[in-house]
Amino acid sequence: MKSPVFVFSIIPGCILAITTIGQTVSSGLPVDPDSKKITYRDVVNQEGNPGYLYDKAIQWFNYYYLSPASVFSVQDRVNGKVEGLGRVRVYNTDTKTGTHTDGGLVTYQIKIEFKDNKYRYTLTDFNLKLASRFPIERWMNKEDPAYNPNWDSYLYQVDTTMQRLVSTLKDKMKPTVVKKDEW
Repeated sequence: MKSPVFVFSIIPGCILAITTIGQTVSSGLPVDPDSKKITYRDVVNQEGNPGYLYDKAIQWFNYYYLSPASVFSVQDRVNGKVEGLGRVRVYNTDTKTGTHTDGGLVTYQIKIEFKDNKYRYTLTDFNLKLASRFPIERWMNKEDPAYNPNWDSYLYQVDTTMQRLVSTLKDKMKPTVVKKDEW
């Protein structure tokens, strides 16, 4: 039996803890057939011109990331594009003591592009932050001589965080409903 693992993600001023029970997602992760990289990508139909959608995306960045300025690498309203480098921390849980230790920091590229009435998001290039690049796709290879059972948990933590990111992005990109105060 695998031990519980905790994921912490900073979302607008609060820390959200999600408990998982050693779930494996290595077969269910979205892998781009051409690049062989884990890639979350979708085109979302959303009413609005590129400028409006760009502004909504910037609002979402400010909502989702504690320090959005440290994430941005490109903010191009004219060409309808926002790019950045996101980070997610993964954790280990010691089954004997129940203590949680740092498993490392995973970085990823986030890109959102805008056209009339649609936008496309891309999350890719997931790497464990080390002295050299360590693509997390290596964690999916159970035949790797360096395989560590914690890798399944790390993949689950990354996948859960990316699904939550996509969910909040889609929610915040919807038009803001203005209610009239009729009294």
